[in-house]
Amino acid sequence: MSNYGLDLVYRPDLPALIARWQREVTPYELQTGYQAVLAAADAAGCSRWLLDLRRREDVTEPAVNTWFGTTFAPELRERYGAPVRLAFLVSPLRAQQAVTAVVSAADADCRIATFTDEAAAHFWLAQAAE
Repeated sequence: MSNYGLDLVYRPDLPALIARWQREVTPYELQTGYQAVLAAADAAGCSRWLLDLRRREDVTEPAVNTWFGTTFAPELRERYGAPVRLAFLVSPLRAQQAVTAVVSAADADCRIATFTDEAAAHFWLAQAAE
């Protein structure tokens, strides 16, 4: 699936849902993208997501971060029978940006970690499967 600059693929072999933003997106497109991720995760019954933000310049859109922490993340609580684990994949340049602002707001509803290495992100997601 590719909409709003987002490519989505479910990988049952991992198992993980991989969402890759391919371009800069507006806040509306980003929120719509997260809803598409949720729909795909629901269809697959998948509680482990890799969210690849490396091609986005701004990973700290304040309005979206607030929406994510106060509206979206609470929807994830107890949704799949296991806590949702979100691996945010960011560029090293963006690693210092405040993705952590989302983490504190959403941590009660899901487990979040930020990575600059995709293999490390997949390893962390796989730990949840055990």
